[in-house]
Amino acid sequence: MDLNRRISDVDGLIFNHYRVFHGIRIAAAFVITLALTSYLNLPESTWILITLVVVIGPISYLGNVLPRAWHRIMGTLLGALSGVVAIWLGQWSLFAMYLWCGVVMFLSAYFALGKRPYAGLLIGITLAVTIGAGNHDIEIALWRGLDVSLGCALAVLFCVIYPQRAFIHWRMRLGRILTRFATIYHISSSPNILEKPKLDDQQQALLKEMITLRTLISPSVKESKLSIHLLEAIQVQLRNTLYSIELLHTSYWSDRHSHLNMLWSPSLTECQKAIEQEFDNLSQLMLTGTMSGDISQLPVEQSMQKLKTCMPTISGEETSINGYIWLNLKLMEDLISLRKLLIYSLNLSHE
Repeated sequence: MDLNRRISDVDGLIFNHYRVFHGIRIAAAFVITLALTSYLNLPESTWILITLVVVIGPISYLGNVLPRAWHRIMGTLLGALSGVVAIWLGQWSLFAMYLWCGVVMFLSAYFALGKRPYAGLLIGITLAVTIGAGNHDIEIALWRGLDVSLGCALAVLFCVIYPQRAFIHWRMRLGRILTRFATIYHISSSPNILEKPKLDDQQQALLKEMITLRTLISPSVKESKLSIHLLEAIQVQLRNTLYSIELLHTSYWSDRHSHLNMLWSPSLTECQKAIEQEFDNLSQLMLTGTMSGDISQLPVEQSMQKLKTCMPTISGEETSINGYIWLNLKLMEDLISLRKLLIYSLNLSHE
């Protein structure tokens, strides 16, 4: 896929309201399948609809569709075969059928907690559906197994039609996180605020957003073929950035006299504006897929040099001032590293 493709307005609309579009997808799939099964008059067709709803219920990103499809088909076929064997054994010995079902369900539960949970779960579901045939009729059992398999195939087909792309969702969420970073940093360092602002709620919301972002790493890696270590490194940088902003907020407001002196420092004010601008630039980078300016001549690079020279000129409590300036320098270094990682993730390193 084109990693640095600009996120269109249509993509933004769909991913900002993904629950609505997911509901539309399931509703359309159900109605179309109902019409087809009624027209073809397939035996035991109710199980096609049941399977469709069960399988397509969770949102399937493109990076998860093929593995899930294989696991579901494999589980369905094994479950149907196990059900036929159970019916055949039941014609000879009821005890043998119960013993066989117990063994199959043990394996189903065992694999449901392993690397192939969907396959394990569907083995048990399909077994239950198959042996539930009236009077243990093998023909009805086979039709139910076939209908469950057909339901799985239709579910995968409807998931593949304009699938939810985890990598695009990851880019959009990361862009929103960077914008929130800029907002929190601006509130903390704003010269128009007289008392220390409370940022706990915003920081907690940002932390939850970062946790959600982490769940998108695995399907994004499968879609983009990027290294999982690259996306994990971006996640680490985001977490470090959040901690740095928390420490900056505490340091900036710890001493009133030092705070007023830092407030009137031109170099420090320029540094704060450069950091806010860099957050906004990184957010736009994720949404547009294009870089603005030369990475070797960033405003944060220039501000870092000026900030190092302004430290002796700010009077006040030495620990508070030095700590705040050092934390800003550390934050700018982290932003430069984060920008490089984001450029690699968008395949822009050659530009």
